[in-house]
Amino acid sequence: MIRQLEAWWGYTLRCAQSPGCDSSWTWMGIAAAVGVLIGLIVLRRSVRKYFAYSAERLRVAEKARVADVETLSRYRVDSEKFFAGQEQADVEQRIRQALEERKARDQGQPRPGASGKSDGTG
Repeated sequence: MIRQLEAWWGYTLRCAQSPGCDSSWTWMGIAAAVGVLIGLIVLRRSVRKYFAYSAERLRVAEKARVADVETLSRYRVDSEKFFAGQEQADVEQRIRQALEERKARDQGQPRPGASGKSDGTG
């Protein structure tokens, strides 16, 4: 194999100096283009397989991080129990009362970031 490459290299050096080897250069250009295309196809397939493998690893890691459906159903919250005895008016009244308390508490306090100076020019 090495001898063949050395012979080919010697031939190309001689052909580079003579105008009679144009067809040889044409075929070498075509072979190089085909080689590049094959290389790109192989690279594309390799990259696709790598991304598919990475996506599968992420999917498996996420599946391992999140509990299965049976476990989730055991710990599911029944939100109806929270508001079972309360009526809508009671909730509205509690919200209004909390807002009034907050408003009364915040009236005597200055706003955050506000200073006693009017414009700071002094």
